[in-house]
Amino acid sequence: MRMRMILFSLLTFALLFSNDDEGYVFELNLNNDFYVDMESVVDMAYGSYEFQQLFSARMLQEFEKPHPSSGEVKMIQSFQNVISSLRRNDELKPNHDAQKLTGTSYTMMIDSLGFVLSTIGNSDLAQEVLDESDEVNWLFGVNSERGNLKYFLGSDSLQYVGDVWSIHDTTHDVESTYGFEKFNGSSITYSNYSFEKIKKKRGNVLAVIKCKAGMEVQGVGTNWDDTYEFTQIGEFICTITFNVTKGLLHSNRVNGTLTMKGVNLSDDSSWRADMNIALKQKGKLK
Repeated sequence: MRMRMILFSLLTFALLFSNDDEGYVFELNLNNDFYVDMESVVDMAYGSYEFQQLFSARMLQEFEKPHPSSGEVKMIQSFQNVISSLRRNDELKPNHDAQKLTGTSYTMMIDSLGFVLSTIGNSDLAQEVLDESDEVNWLFGVNSERGNLKYFLGSDSLQYVGDVWSIHDTTHDVESTYGFEKFNGSSITYSNYSFEKIKKKRGNVLAVIKCKAGMEVQGVGTNWDDTYEFTQIGEFICTITFNVTKGLLHSNRVNGTLTMKGVNLSDDSSWRADMNIALKQKGKLK
């Protein structure tokens, strides 16, 4: 009898202090149309010049039902309310390149695993923006290489509060990068995620994930008949809140730095540009 009481007490103690936290999969729901409101500020110092780029827009994602046999999903991405400006020292003007996004739309095909198979512009102007997306800016969301959209946080596994995971990629045959007509080099990217906590709000389960992401691009590029040895290094800190209940990005805040260096191979002259980047995104169902 005493042994039974001891065993019962031990079992009760174990149940009281056991880790019964629930696991979650961070999967974007591709059945629900949703908006993402975006704002970004980019400050850049180059020589004696200081530049600032402001951008805001609403991005609408609309989905069609998956193909019955392949499971592929068609997504229409369109841009509304695009506002953007450029400032150089004290001179301010509209950013016409970014404002090309206004009213444009793009069709993305997504496979059953969530990977983007293709992206095409739905008009001549949209295709022009897509072809020049490196020049327009990756912050605007127009990119033909979006990776996995369904599991955009880098994992389709069950995650628990306190879990950490990483995504790394090395590409040795990079053929284009921002600011060059021709480029050949390599790229290293990484994202380190940490599942911080769960919040509950109005019947929704919200997961807070921290991310430290970085990139390094090295190579040789050509622009305006000059050839440069080029290096680009960036580091970004993100706070992501994901609505697990609705399968929706609730919010994302990004702050980061980007340093670009170049050496002109014809005369050994060098240049450097430093950028500070701030980005806010907020999602809601259509």
